[in-house]
Amino acid sequence: MKKLLLLAAATVGLGLTAQAPARAADFSKARIDVIVKATTSQYWATVFDGARAAAKVLGLQISTLGATSEADVAGEVTIMENAIASKPTAIVIAATNAAALAKPIAHATAAGIPVIVVDSDANTSKYVTFLATNNHTGGVKAADELARCIKARTGKVAGQMAYLTALAGAQSLNDRDKGFLDELKKYPGLKIVAHRTGNNDPARALTDSEDILTRNPHLVGIFADNEIEGDGAGTALSEKNLGSKVCLVSFDTSSEEINFVKKGVIDALIVQNPFMMGYAGVWYALAAAHGVVFPHYVDSGVSVVTKANIDSPAMAGLLNPKKYTLTPFLGE
Repeated sequence: MKKLLLLAAATVGLGLTAQAPARAADFSKARIDVIVKATTSQYWATVFDGARAAAKVLGLQISTLGATSEADVAGEVTIMENAIASKPTAIVIAATNAAALAKPIAHATAAGIPVIVVDSDANTSKYVTFLATNNHTGGVKAADELARCIKARTGKVAGQMAYLTALAGAQSLNDRDKGFLDELKKYPGLKIVAHRTGNNDPARALTDSEDILTRNPHLVGIFADNEIEGDGAGTALSEKNLGSKVCLVSFDTSSEEINFVKKGVIDALIVQNPFMMGYAGVWYALAAAHGVVFPHYVDSGVSVVTKANIDSPAMAGLLNPKKYTLTPFLGE
């Protein structure tokens, strides 16, 4: 069903040409503003890659916008307000902060501009659809992967754990952490002894990880809930030669994280589909501007990457947007 819904936008978009069978529909005057949390992140660059691919297929204009840091919530609010004032055909946005972006998103909708929310939700229902990972499920998978790794290394699912949160107030991260903590209850032998919030700062992600490892010499596992925290934790484990002793599971697919998986420092990556968020987000935005109604939530999928499957064809496009292949959905 998930893939069917993702393809629905493409099917509907092509259907928009039905009124003029002699020629393709002209969307060259349409403009979609795509607003991400931070333009400096590899993850958000992949969302832009997907959006640009959709714009090329549809022949429309896109503006790729975002603050330089996910911590700059006020910056994203300003970007959203400026986008509304410029009256685009539609807006695709990932909300850095669920509370702060709620009013601007509702404002855009009230102004007649369709809004597609991707990746991270906002505290409003005034948008067309929310296209994102089921982050709670991702957190559950992270806990299960850590338990599997710890048992494989120690013979039992027990010991001290830590987790790293990238940013307070981001709904996607809240859901990941909750899923992780909820699932951890199934493993009573695993105990949380440390939790840090790094404000999405690479330097702080590293120092937080180093400090946790120093203060907790018997640590058996770490969960990092985004690529910044994963890079920091992986670097700390690598520098201290603890990659074979402390299990690490992280979200996302930065170049550093992928290298750490291949080296055995990161044991599993919980992988989203940011390319499809950008690609389908733009399709949905155009279709919504033409009156198409979508489900209020569409799951873009979540996968687990390990050293065993990192080079498999099934994971290629999720790890490298240049290898992403769009194929027809033929049913499940």
